[in-house]
Amino acid sequence: MTNKYNNKLFSVLGDSISTLDGYTEPEGMAYYEGAAKFSADVFFPEDTWWGAVIERLGAKLLVNNSISGSMVIKHQKCELPTYGCSDERTSALDKEGLSPDVIMVLLGTNDWGCGARLVPNGPSQENDLAVFSIAYKAMLEKLTANYPYAEIWCMTLPVGRWSANEFYSFRYCYAGTHIDEYCEIIREMAKSFGCRLIDLYHGDERHDTIDGFHPNKSGMMTLADSVIRMLENDN
Repeated sequence: MTNKYNNKLFSVLGDSISTLDGYTEPEGMAYYEGAAKFSADVFFPEDTWWGAVIERLGAKLLVNNSISGSMVIKHQKCELPTYGCSDERTSALDKEGLSPDVIMVLLGTNDWGCGARLVPNGPSQENDLAVFSIAYKAMLEKLTANYPYAEIWCMTLPVGRWSANEFYSFRYCYAGTHIDEYCEIIREMAKSFGCRLIDLYHGDERHDTIDGFHPNKSGMMTLADSVIRMLENDN
């Protein structure tokens, strides 16, 4: 693969899977802090999927705007604009006058987990940001408007395993909806907006986790390997 990303600036828009205390903004909303760091053996950016990808590409982190528990949709219980389609989050990926060359978007796991509606029930709901397809489209519209020169990577939702728990079995359906239905919308939106698709759902290997969802260090490296492999296959 010809590495066109050397010294490029990368920003991340994500949920808890992409957080790291001291490195993600805003502060105080990271999953990987305190005890979670020790459980996962994730302490430094190079221990995370995003940090490993950036390091292997010879790129640089600009902003990691990841918030634990955040969704793409505008959830009625959100007291802060933590949702990915908000004006606040889609405009918080630049820093000190610098704009990202690449934006990696890994969001949707919490939407799937809360059973967010995939498509509107009728024409009257075509602007309803509580609907996953509408919210994801709005998110990409804002990202492309705010950062017109950035390459946007849309990532589908990865499937985890839990090696320390022999009884664990990944649940593909929540609230009666299969995870791949959310992934299919991400695929469609990536194609519609001309974004690069990183299809983690169809990755070669499941990543290991500390609870079925949050990767440990080994799982982070599996995700990073998948991203790099997909970049190589696209070139």
